[in-house]
Order: sequence, then C-alpha cells, then structure tokens
Amino acid sequence: MNKQISIVVIATRSIPLADGLEALLKAIPQIEKVEIVRTMEHVVQRIEDIKPRILLLDLALAGKKPEALLEQIISLSPETMRVLLVDDVQDIKWLPQLAEAVLIKGVSPSAVAAILTNLLFVKGDGNEKFNRKNEIQKDIR
Repeated sequence: MNKQISIVVIATRSIPLADGLEALLKAIPQIEKVEIVRTMEHVVQRIEDIKPRILLLDLALAGKKPEALLEQIISLSPETMRVLLVDDVQDIKWLPQLAEAVLIKGVSPSAVAAILTNLLFVKGDGNEKFNRKNEIQKDIR
C-alpha cells in the first residue's frame, strides 16, 4: 500500500452530491481528509497547494472545456488520481488520457466506495495507470 497521505478533494457546486460523497469518503479508513471546493479556480488552487491523492471532479463544474482544466490539474499534480463525475456516459470520450475513472452520478454508494478503495491500493508496478483504467472501466459497465 502506498503510504502517501490520502487526501481527497471533491469539486462540485452540488451541495447534496458533495455532502453524500463526503459522508461516504469519511467512512473509508484509508482516507484521512476530505475537502470540498465549489469553483474551478479553487480546484486548481487546492490541487497545487495540497496535491491530493484523489480528485473527484464534477464535470458540471469544469465548464465548456473540461479537457483544459484536467490537463492543468495533471501538470500541477501528476500523481493526483482524477475521478470524473458525469451525468451521462456520453461525457467520457476522452477518459483514457485524462482520468483514472468515471462515475455516473447516482451510481450506488457501494460501487463508489469499491472504486475509490481500489484506487487507494494501487501499487506502483509501472502499469498502474493502464491496469487501473481497465479494472475501473469493467466495474462501471
């Protein structure tokens, strides 16, 4: 297991979504801290400041060019795993390059917990990003 401090940032304007995810994340023992941000500017600032282990990014917050925001996040903190929260499966056309996982809003809490726990236990075998994507894509099908 990676000994890195497990901080998770939730980026969404939706208070119910943020509250539900925060409660779920606090129940996962490997997660030490959860922060919620509500604007793109704060997302970038927090990624740069704390370099969280996982970012849960609501694409509704990301604006019309989410690819640009994700590329900026990758450049600021390449080790931060990005999980996209989407309304529709059509939103994932650029998943392979920019995120480790995609969750459709409304998926069961147990599925969210399983995917995030799997991300937290990723081992550095050199193929981790490829393996993680394949495993998670199978989980959400």
